[in-house]
Amino acid sequence: MRISIASLTREIVASHRVPVDEYVALFAEASHKGVTNSDTLIGICPRCGSGVTESQKGFFCSSRICKFAMWKDNRFFGAKGKKLDKKTAAALLTGERVFFSDLRSEKTGKTYAAAVLLEDDGKMVNFKLDFTKGRDDK
Repeated sequence: MRISIASLTREIVASHRVPVDEYVALFAEASHKGVTNSDTLIGICPRCGSGVTESQKGFFCSSRICKFAMWKDNRFFGAKGKKLDKKTAAALLTGERVFFSDLRSEKTGKTYAAAVLLEDDGKMVNFKLDFTKGRDDK
């Protein structure tokens, strides 16, 4: 009797749909596609829905084909006397406005208050200042 690869694969998948109890914990941390156990998930990629993880230089989509990246040392935050940290990046990925009370003006050097929002057009990651009243202090 000759079994095709496709039917053998279907049979194996059908018989192993539920993970063995002793190995369930190995899969709990990697619940988002593209994220391994050694990665620290900080949010979900706004472009493809994969996990976004932190590295030494920034926050990157775990999908190899997606080019989403937020650099820790970027011009926007650098010009305002800030550095993008993990807490801020995680909040921006959820669509939150992140309020800062001490952003530095490039022209005058004085500080001001504003909220920062993430704007991603699918090619470039940008940040936008929001000066509206009734801010979220999340």
